[in-house]
Amino acid sequence: MVGMFFSCENDLETITTVTTTDDTPSEVVNEMHTLYSDSGVVIYEIIAQRMEKFEEPEEKTIFKDGFQVNFFGEKDSIVSRLTAEYAEIRDKENQIVARNNVIFTNFEKEQTLETEELYWDQAAKRVRTDKQFHIIGKETEVWGYGLSTDENFREYEAHKVRVEKQINNNDTLQ
Repeated sequence: MVGMFFSCENDLETITTVTTTDDTPSEVVNEMHTLYSDSGVVIYEIIAQRMEKFEEPEEKTIFKDGFQVNFFGEKDSIVSRLTAEYAEIRDKENQIVARNNVIFTNFEKEQTLETEELYWDQAAKRVRTDKQFHIIGKETEVWGYGLSTDENFREYEAHKVRVEKQINNNDTLQ
């Protein structure tokens, strides 16, 4: 009778070193839905098909297939929504960058911002773009380059603008 025994040992650190590159995420989440709250009150939620978190060479989270952010007001109502085809959370800078077909809508004010790139400074609770933008309102359209607003897109400062306002026969311009 002859018996043979074989043993194989895998060191997790060695496997990680061999298989991990800078292009390999440390964490992947498919069909992500995350709520962010302050003192038990939901402030916003992020919904994405795929989230990839990287630790090296810099700490960041990428949404290659786009994302949707819903901002909540009182009684869990959605006040505004930000969508983009690509987004990146830069943890050290406390900043989110949204790119490609960026749409930011405030439902209360019935206005929508369209641009190609938007920076959301989470600490300052401000959103800005240095790119060309288009705002569509109920009665007004604004085009320009460069804009800054609060994170709910209620009030904004626009730069290098062109404005078109729809006026009725009874309206006067002042």
